[in-house]
Order: sequence, then structure tokens, then C-alpha cells
Amino acid sequence: MKLAPCGLDCDACNMKPKDCDGCHADSDHVWDSDCKMRVCCRFQRKLDNCSLCADFPCQSILDFEADKWAHHTAAVKRLREMKDGGQ
Repeated sequence: MKLAPCGLDCDACNMKPKDCDGCHADSDHVWDSDCKMRVCCRFQRKLDNCSLCADFPCQSILDFEADKWAHHTAAVKRLREMKDGGQ
């Protein structure tokens, strides 16, 4: 599974642009190059995903989890399970 910093499963995404390199890429060929979670996790904190952050869950993650999209809730659940499992 190719996991975005926010916990989304990139392999399961049917909405990403055809030229999407994934959120771990240095390019701007991603779903949202200005994503706060991507910038914070990948570039500022140099982490693979948000579950590895000492500040998890931050307000950005909580807002992402609480929006209307079920796959966002599932992504944060995945991160919580990873945090609890020590991955």
C-alpha cells in the first residue's frame, strides 16, 4: 500500500490526476501541492506519515477526520492504528 502522509491509500485513489507522483514526491504532480499535512509532514518534519509525529493528532488531522468524507475518517483511523501499533 502506498500511503500518503495523511493516511490515505494512494493505490485505492480513483480521483488522483493521471500524472500524480504521490505525496512523497518532490514534484508538484500531486493531488494538492499546498496540502498543509503534506507540507508539514514531508518537508518540515521529514516524516513518512503523520502517525510518526509527536504532535499527532494535530488540528489539521482532526479537521481532516471530521469533514464529510468517509475516506478521510478511514485514513485517520489507519494512522491511529499505526500509532497505537508502533509502526
